[in-house]
Amino acid sequence: MIKQNNLLREQMTPFNRSYYEDMILAMRASNVDAVRAEELLLEAADLLLKGQAKGRNAKQIFGENPGDYFKDVMDSVPSRAPRSRLKNSLMISWSALTILFGAMGIAGLIMQWSGGPEEIFGQLSIFTLVIVGAGSVVLVELLMKWMASLAEDDSPKPKTFDIKGLGLYIGIAVIAVFAGIFLDNLFPVIRISPWVSLALAAAGGLGLKVIFFRS
Repeated sequence: MIKQNNLLREQMTPFNRSYYEDMILAMRASNVDAVRAEELLLEAADLLLKGQAKGRNAKQIFGENPGDYFKDVMDSVPSRAPRSRLKNSLMISWSALTILFGAMGIAGLIMQWSGGPEEIFGQLSIFTLVIVGAGSVVLVELLMKWMASLAEDDSPKPKTFDIKGLGLYIGIAVIAVFAGIFLDNLFPVIRISPWVSLALAAAGGLGLKVIFFRS
């Protein structure tokens, strides 16, 4: 639908296109469901093109303010309480550690059943826990910034990609990797069985559901 939207905007006059792009930004920034938002935008684009063919401009069709046309729809959607940055970071770290314990548990059981060296997945450094928890937040921030820089050709973007931020995150990731090589052995190592790892992963998954995804 976004691609179809872009094709329709190419048929608009410069004034109508600018006005319509303001409508797009207002709708996509609202709490309206993403699929429903694109459907409404396509309907508006079709209406605008029909009016344009009759010599009317966007203001004559939708009004002075681009956000007014969808105001009733946007106001009817209950607002969602924004998740704090701290809670987001905690959720990301919690998820990463849950995945880590799950992977260690599964790999440890495979080693047990195949007769391989169990100790590879039966011990965990405190430093590894810290690096996985903190590094996952950095990685997700990097991915989100990268995704925010992607868009369909000719689509409106409220901001551009921060190349300095990209360099900062890459630098932090590189430092963390090299620090892990030299510091891992300096921290205490926990002996942990595969079944305990799986139990921790299950507890972590349940915690994510109860604490972060209750709604």
